[in-house]
Amino acid sequence: MSTSPHHGRQQVAPGARDGENAGEVSRRTMLAGAMATTAIVAVPIGSPAYAQSVESDPDMMAFLVLSSALTGLKVVNLAPEFTGNDKLGKPVPTILQADPGVDPFNIKKDYFNVINIKDQAGFGKLLKMARDNPQSAPDIVKAVNNDDDVRFLARSIVLLWYLGSWYEPADLRKFAPGAQGVPVPSNVVGAKASTQGRVWQILIRGIWIAHVGTRG
Repeated sequence: MSTSPHHGRQQVAPGARDGENAGEVSRRTMLAGAMATTAIVAVPIGSPAYAQSVESDPDMMAFLVLSSALTGLKVVNLAPEFTGNDKLGKPVPTILQADPGVDPFNIKKDYFNVINIKDQAGFGKLLKMARDNPQSAPDIVKAVNNDDDVRFLARSIVLLWYLGSWYEPADLRKFAPGAQGVPVPSNVVGAKASTQGRVWQILIRGIWIAHVGTRG
């Protein structure tokens, strides 16, 4: 039996349905609530401040673990160069000690910096939740849903990964009660983010699969 921290039923690279019963608002509900918003203000975030935040590898790995739990996407789908090993290619005791890797776009760094500048205290709380539960996505989701101070920041992170746009947590909270379909202002996080949103990649992959399926 493998003892690798990156394998197992409750790994941090879960399938889309893992942990749906964890907490008051499951991952599916979080995604539904977040994705119900529509951007009406698409203004690129161009401030130089968004390139000034610097994170360590452990911080980045905690962010990827958190993001995997919130979005239901595997870490390798968020960080294509991630292998689960250290910088020398050697196994690590826990995923938090792994090398996050540097891919050509490295959009994860841009997202990390935006969140850190927008709400450093709240982001710190979310990263701690990931560090406390590095191998259990359901426990991370449960901790997030039980903390009203960061629940909507978590939704902002989900939207950031899927759409490449930043939605202010205060706006998501404001429009959340019975406001499905109500447009919420957002800002595109640079040119890279406009093409790296996971929802667009999922749609493109679906179209390609459908096309291939009709051939032959």
